[in-house]
Amino acid sequence: MRSTQINGAYAPEGEVSESGAVGQRSKLRLENLSDLVFGLALSLGSIILVSKSVATPSDLVTNVALFGFSFLIVIWIWSGYTRVMAVLPSEVRGTFMLNIALLFCVAIEPYLFYVLYQPISLSFLDFASSLYAIDGAAMMFILAGLGYIVMGVEKRRKGSVQGFNPERFRQIVYAEVGSGAIFLFSSLPFTWIQDGLGEGGQVVHR
Repeated sequence: MRSTQINGAYAPEGEVSESGAVGQRSKLRLENLSDLVFGLALSLGSIILVSKSVATPSDLVTNVALFGFSFLIVIWIWSGYTRVMAVLPSEVRGTFMLNIALLFCVAIEPYLFYVLYQPISLSFLDFASSLYAIDGAAMMFILAGLGYIVMGVEKRRKGSVQGFNPERFRQIVYAEVGSGAIFLFSSLPFTWIQDGLGEGGQVVHR
């Protein structure tokens, strides 16, 4: 019976095929779940926008601009996540929990965004804004971590994935780390100012 080496140990070829098939099915289910979560996040963001009353052209522009900011974050994470999952092997350990953590952060993003619209006290709005920034930082750092894992796998495989550009991938990971650092920095209390938008004022990043 032929055998194949996996993680330093040899296993029968039939077991390898079965393990690979199970891994592919799990990866497919995770990708289906991620599509659902990202779609839901975008849908909830649209619902939040529709629920906001508009009295002046300034209100309309402000609401669209704020929704656009949230929309771009989710789309950026989605595009990066799709790029990573396209080349990430299903058998790599440690990636499942990172995927779940990323999807959790994506799922709560619309809710945190909704809280920022509410006419709540300034002190609580400060806290909610910081939490939103931390959620954005977490998404960027987790995505960068998945990208780092992909680069390590491809380095060991010596570029087995056709069309994979390690230098381009590395630049994207660095951009994600930098964006996460900006989000994390903006969560600090001294970076907030009150600009008076909406009821009770809004707090935005400098």
